[in-house]
Amino acid sequence: MPSMPSILSTPRFLAAATALALVTACGLLDTQQPDIVDPGNLDNPEGAIAKATGARAQFALAKDGDGDLDEGVTEGEVLLSGLMADEFVLSTTPPTEQEIDQLKVSTLNGSLSAIFLYLHRARAAAEDASESLRKFGVDPDTDPLIPEMQDLAGFTYIYFAEDYCSGVPISRVRGDSLIFGNPETTDQLLNRAIAQFDSAIAHPAITGELTDLASVGKARALVDLGQFAAAASAVAGVPSDFQFLSEHDDSPASLRNAIFGYTTGFLWSIPDAEGGNGLPYLTANDPRVPYRDEGTTGLDNTTPQFTLLKYANPGDSVVVADGIEARLIEAEAQLQAGNTGGMRTILNNLRALVSLSPLPVPATTTEAEDMLFSERAFWLFSTGHRLGDMRRLIRQYGRAADTVFPVGAYLKGGVYGTDVNLPIPVEELNNPNSQGCLDRNP
Repeated sequence: MPSMPSILSTPRFLAAATALALVTACGLLDTQQPDIVDPGNLDNPEGAIAKATGARAQFALAKDGDGDLDEGVTEGEVLLSGLMADEFVLSTTPPTEQEIDQLKVSTLNGSLSAIFLYLHRARAAAEDASESLRKFGVDPDTDPLIPEMQDLAGFTYIYFAEDYCSGVPISRVRGDSLIFGNPETTDQLLNRAIAQFDSAIAHPAITGELTDLASVGKARALVDLGQFAAAASAVAGVPSDFQFLSEHDDSPASLRNAIFGYTTGFLWSIPDAEGGNGLPYLTANDPRVPYRDEGTTGLDNTTPQFTLLKYANPGDSVVVADGIEARLIEAEAQLQAGNTGGMRTILNNLRALVSLSPLPVPATTTEAEDMLFSERAFWLFSTGHRLGDMRRLIRQYGRAADTVFPVGAYLKGGVYGTDVNLPIPVEELNNPNSQGCLDRNP
């Protein structure tokens, strides 16, 4: 096999040295033209800040993708995880994307390799920025950039845990050396995330918004670990109107929201009950999943095109975490405690925010579970949560995979496969410690 670049050593990893304008609002502002800082002059306060602002941009790119045709458009974690789940269906023709949509993903898949690479860059950039700010910052104990970087690193570990099979290695750069990491289980990745959020919360300069961000992130990891009561406790103080956003801009193309580009460009469509098991995103006519029926097909001339309107412009922001998710976590804790009435009360209080009718009383525990996960799917649509939830239905709720993921005939020919997560891409085999997937279980 020819030698391939390590996951952390390619040129765009140097974007950690790109300085973008700082922001005090609750979001990741990556919408200003960069001022380039000499990569050899980063071991100082200005260089540490440059790394932090670069890490913000890397995180938004990995999570939401971009529209930069010159660099090769990046789908982003939200799009690819949603394509593997039941949120999106391919209405164009790239075979790498079709593999993911059809649940037959090769380790040689280029789209798989790209998002794995970008997530690792985002993770490494945030951790490096946090370390540099502590080492070179003027007064680290008063710098809220440090807990922000820890929060962002924590979310990258969650994305690895929720989207990929067990066995993701975590490698690190030390000076001019690449320290190869060992494969880590899903639980190990989630505990890494929790450690990042706990460190952020403990930092003396953390702001209220960053505390809420860390609290929702920690609770999300705890839910993935099956620690529902602890998760609810973690978000008890998060207000329902809290939002933390990754922000974008119309120009340059590298700052665009790729979710907008893919869904308005007739590349990806919204399915309705995809493969028999998917949710009825179209026929539900739910304001949380706004769409337009284009009355024609996508670019493949096969798939009916239903365009997502949640992101109406290429500069629209994407939620990283919010108070709605906090309440949904509390609702699931009520379900796990056997209090379906308490769960339904929380869900109906949320539905009232968008003038939706109250939910009926579930007749069985299974109906209550279906209700919760449907509400999570509609509230959190196209924010990178659904694949993790579908896997949890199998892992934590005992559902069979063929009752959760799409099955049967695939629209473009053939049948759906049986993959329920993304494999470790072949490039990672350059890591002598990597074993690929330790298993493909949910």
